[in-house]
Parts: sequence; structure tokens; C-alpha cells
Amino acid sequence: KMAILEPFALGIGLMLSYVYDYTASYGYSIVILTIIINVIIFPLTLRQTRSTKRMQDAQTDIKKLQKEHKDNKEELNKAMAAMYKEKGINPLGCILPLLVQMPIWFALFRVLQNPQRFIPSSSNLSNSLSDSTNLKFFNMDLQISPSEVLEWLDRVPYLVLILLVVLTALYQTTQIQKKTGKNDNPQAQQMQMIGKVMPVFFGFISWTLPTGLVVYFLTGNIFRIGQQALIVKLDDKETNKKEQKNEESEEKQQKPVQEDSRKNRKKRRRK
Repeated sequence: KMAILEPFALGIGLMLSYVYDYTASYGYSIVILTIIINVIIFPLTLRQTRSTKRMQDAQTDIKKLQKEHKDNKEELNKAMAAMYKEKGINPLGCILPLLVQMPIWFALFRVLQNPQRFIPSSSNLSNSLSDSTNLKFFNMDLQISPSEVLEWLDRVPYLVLILLVVLTALYQTTQIQKKTGKNDNPQAQQMQMIGKVMPVFFGFISWTLPTGLVVYFLTGNIFRIGQQALIVKLDDKETNKKEQKNEESEEKQQKPVQEDSRKNRKKRRRK
């Protein structure tokens, strides 16, 4: 598995050292690299977010079908498949893009965990990594974990960073749920619970990971919040346009009927 990740990690290490040549800041290099990677995998994230939103929007229809076919599983599966086809939902649409992204995330994780191994030895960043004082970012040493900081006063920026990771992750998970409201579906409730537990879990592991990785977590969360807001806005515009078109076509269909009825009335009056 690690051999598969090696080319990804070396490529990301090269990109990180290249960005560092322009920024001369390890922290900002991580921020920019995270944004670049998120932009590259945007088409996959777009599919994933849209699939998740469609699945959540369809929860009321799923509940109706479950009530209608509660005694017949075969009929329920057929009805669900037809409904998915009609609404353009792919049940694996949430998972497949995530699986494709995994090698990139694991490779980036490895680079930030052990940068010297994957960054070109002749690069400026490689030279700076050997002298940790050059890599301070908002008074934080990005190569060590927050748990390694001894003085409580020195821990403050690290704790603020971890808190921001937890809060942005919580907001990110509730972002789409706000649009759909409360759901009684057990599966949806389970997903919501996982969405609330995962940010806290990330907070705990951030305490023991190199701070550079925690900067990457926070940047990724903020980027995805903006990304999800954009996707939801674009989808809402599309649905509004479709609804307007449907309303216009219905009005056009009704107009000839109304005109015919008026003509018939006039004919009757003449008679």
C-alpha cells in the first residue's frame, strides 16, 4: 500500500517545495498546496456533494416507499431503483469519489508527517526543515505535535488551531443538513451522528499529529465549506429554473383551453 502512495507523495513533496520557493513560509505553503489539491479534485468533490444532497432531499420519498412496501422487500427495492433513476441518484455516488481521493489524501498526510523523506534534498524547503526556527507559523512549530509543547502559554495557538479544526468540521457536516431539516430516517440519523462524532475525533488526533497536518485539516475544512455553499447555490439556481420552466409550460397549456372556452361562450351568446 505504501509503495502505491510513493509516486503521489513524491509529486506532492515536489509541489510543496516549489510553492515554498515563492512563499518562503512553510505554513502558507501548506495552505496553498491544500487549496491547489482541492481545486484539482473539485470535479470529484462536486459529484460527491451533489450525490449526498440528492440522497438527503430524497429521504421523504424513501420513507413513503418504505411504508408502502413494508411487507414486500422485492417491490421496495424495485420502487427504490426506479426512484433513484428518476431523480438521477447514484447510491455509490457519495462513496466512489471519496475512494478515488483517498490515495491523494494519504500521500499528503505522509508528506506532512515526514517531509524530509519526500521533498527534494536540493530544495530551499529541505534546507529550512533542518532548522526548525525557520518554520514558525503564528508562533507554532509545524514539525512537532501540540502534545510536545511543554509550556501552557506556548500551547495556546496550538489549542486555538485544534478548536478551529473541530468547529469548521462540525459546521461543514451540518451545512447540507440545514437545507433538508430534521430527518426521522434511522440511516440519516446515524449519518448525522457520525458527522458530529468525526470532528471531535479529528480534534483528538490533531493533538498528537505534526501541526503542519493540523493546518492542512483546517485549510481543507474552510475550502470545503465555501465549496459546498457554492455547489448548493448552483443546484438551487438550477432547480428554480426548472420549476419556472415547468410553470411556464403549464400556463401555456392552460391558455389555449381558456381561449377555447371563451370562444364557445361567445358563439353561444350569438346564437
